[in-house]
Amino acid sequence: MEKKKIKELLSRYSKGQCSAVEKAWVEALYDQLIANSTADLSDNIVQDDLKEIYQQLAAVHRPQRSIPWLQLTAAAVSLIFISIGLYFYLKTSTPNSGPQLSQQTEEKVHDFAPGSNKAILTLSDGSSITLDDAADGKIIERDGIQITKNKDGLIRYQVLANAKELRSNTLSTPKGGQYQLILSDGTKVWLNAASSITYPTSFNEKERKVILKGEGYFEIAKNEQQPFKVITDRQEVEVLGTHFNINSYEDESDIKTTLLEGSVKVSDLQTKQSILLKPGEQATLRKNGKIKVGQVNAENAIAWKSGFFQFQNSDVQQAMRQLARWYDVNIEFEDRVPDVKLWGEIHRNATAVEALEILSYFDLKYKIVSEGKTKKIIIIQ
Repeated sequence: MEKKKIKELLSRYSKGQCSAVEKAWVEALYDQLIANSTADLSDNIVQDDLKEIYQQLAAVHRPQRSIPWLQLTAAAVSLIFISIGLYFYLKTSTPNSGPQLSQQTEEKVHDFAPGSNKAILTLSDGSSITLDDAADGKIIERDGIQITKNKDGLIRYQVLANAKELRSNTLSTPKGGQYQLILSDGTKVWLNAASSITYPTSFNEKERKVILKGEGYFEIAKNEQQPFKVITDRQEVEVLGTHFNINSYEDESDIKTTLLEGSVKVSDLQTKQSILLKPGEQATLRKNGKIKVGQVNAENAIAWKSGFFQFQNSDVQQAMRQLARWYDVNIEFEDRVPDVKLWGEIHRNATAVEALEILSYFDLKYKIVSEGKTKKIIIIQ
């Protein structure tokens, strides 16, 4: 969204003429300005424009603290306008506003719906249950374990008797699917698209161990007598009670473990190298077995769990892999990969075309090709 349009929006806000959606995003703009106050700003023109917008906003928003304008970076200013503008564009755009880089937007048949709560539960005997088709309530009761499903797409394991025999279940999400799970010990798991978790129906061993493929967010029930371990194809994460996210998709070169709360030990299964993470840190396990640790905004790593794509100077190929998994569509590059970085936030309720139109703000062009019953998205120069 252009700065001129933001100023017009602020003017309507101060006069009480905004819709509820517009009002919410003006206030979100203010919050972003507060959150992105860092480092030095040398662009006087940008500074003056932003200062004017802030003064208008401050008059109606009644801020509790001021913003040190001389400490806003040009990059932060750019991010503010892009992220708020893109999100607002998604919610309120009309045929005569916003990017117009593709004729496909008018043809809803050439679009891809967002993902939803979809998963398959595979039991220890090999039988499977399609959870999106299963009725709410009790799904099955067997071997002292009861499995239930609620209307919000969450399944829960409860131990009804002393289930001594170790049995294993697997919850799998397809492309375009996600699901939530509460294990028998109370641990909560969120599975992203194209992911799976294999786990015992009850934890009767010295340690609690699960196997993850793809991406999952964990809130571990604390039990100092039973350490909890998450195993992927190349690493092990050991915890007692904490909140963390693991991204271990096979089509990603690195495995990323992000800690939000508590403490975890991340170990490479081949080299046996291990590190301890603190909240706000992310461990990146390379193909060569080396582990790199850095400070990150941990909330960005779990934006998917909250229903958003979060792009922070993101690589185009990595971003397209996220879209491909969520919209269950093949995305290819016509020639070379565009040399651009992506910023901003897009709601995962958007269709694929809506998301791509937003990203076209960064000169990212595309076309949709139909080959028989198959459709795919081609990123073009």
